[in-house]
Amino acid sequence: MLTIMDDTNPRGPAGPEPEGTGRQAEYDFFVSYHAKDHDWAKWVAWQLEDEKYRLLLQEWNFTPGTEWAASLRRDMTASERTIALVSETYLASAYEQRAWELAYQHDHGFARKLLPVRVEDCRLPGLLGDIKAFDLFDVADEAEASRLLLQWIVDAQTGRTKPTARPPFPGSTGTDPEQPGETSSRLLSPEALLTGTPLARMVEYPVRLRDKRAVELDLEHLRRACQRVIAERNVRAAVELDYLVAQNRPDVELSPDTYALVQRVKAEFRTEMRYMDGPQAQRRNLIEPLINLTNLVGAMFAHLPIEFVLHDTRDPLHSVCAVQNGFTGRQVGSPVSNVALSRIVNPPGAEAAVYQVRLPDGRRLRSATIPIYHRVFGLIALLCINVDAERFLPGAKGSKSLLETLARLPDNMVEEFFYG
Repeated sequence: MLTIMDDTNPRGPAGPEPEGTGRQAEYDFFVSYHAKDHDWAKWVAWQLEDEKYRLLLQEWNFTPGTEWAASLRRDMTASERTIALVSETYLASAYEQRAWELAYQHDHGFARKLLPVRVEDCRLPGLLGDIKAFDLFDVADEAEASRLLLQWIVDAQTGRTKPTARPPFPGSTGTDPEQPGETSSRLLSPEALLTGTPLARMVEYPVRLRDKRAVELDLEHLRRACQRVIAERNVRAAVELDYLVAQNRPDVELSPDTYALVQRVKAEFRTEMRYMDGPQAQRRNLIEPLINLTNLVGAMFAHLPIEFVLHDTRDPLHSVCAVQNGFTGRQVGSPVSNVALSRIVNPPGAEAAVYQVRLPDGRRLRSATIPIYHRVFGLIALLCINVDAERFLPGAKGSKSLLETLARLPDNMVEEFFYG
């Protein structure tokens, strides 16, 4: 994706002359990425070009007929900095390794010529691991991700990360007497504290699908998750683990070793957890309003084969928290389906997915899954809508009655005016 700006650079004069060229940099950034991560590359490039940075992106700039392999050194030399979008696939690619190593040869981190951006939870090896990276994969809100990315770019260019707000006074007036040295909750927010990889994206995620027939809490994976969360100081996963265990405490308490590890997680993150609601308050504030919404929407289609099921994604073992017009056999407290679990482990974008489902009795449903995101906690719920479409087909038994029910108007008449 190469959108070439005109000669006037709103960011001011072009960067310093690239080494060995005797000329100024033609581009602000060369974006290095693996083809699997091209969606990330386009998103990052779009954010930066919107801010009038000059970008060189293979997908936009290399038109048919371009010999891209031979162009690598020339294009990177023409760019002031290289942004490397790092994932496991990127790290395994010999071609992409040449790209970031070439940028590293021109600068060993002093002038910040190579800027690693992790788009997947992966460990940076060797020389790449010596450079401070920026994480995009664990930011749920797009606007916040864009803001952080642009601020990180400015920090890389200036070489400083001084905040714009004055730091709070660390003395006694800003601390809790029972916790000396800890900042007051008035000065911290969940947005600032809740960093790290979501629990469901970790390989140690303890909710497992067994033989494609049952969802279970795997205590061995739970213990491993506890150990990794502590080792990596993963606040987000610690909060989500606390929530999951709170809803399934009897199962966890059956294993003293597991329960002890969970308690250790809570102790390790006691300071961070003080500044946000506990599990029950989170459910009350986040999920209960969605339950009310699901019930009201379902009431609009009462007595019709249109099912609404709300899932709490952070408790897959009892994820169903609202059912309206149910006909698939699920009830409040049921676990997730395999489809819902796959969307929890690999979260979709903000758009809904529409698909066809075949039930064990042969019926085919028109279905949709709508992900619901929270600005702090990320994916918190899935609203699943299932329509027994075959019952509405012309000639189907009872279809006329169903259509009459759908078309029936309530007795309560309200006069409403729409202004545009």
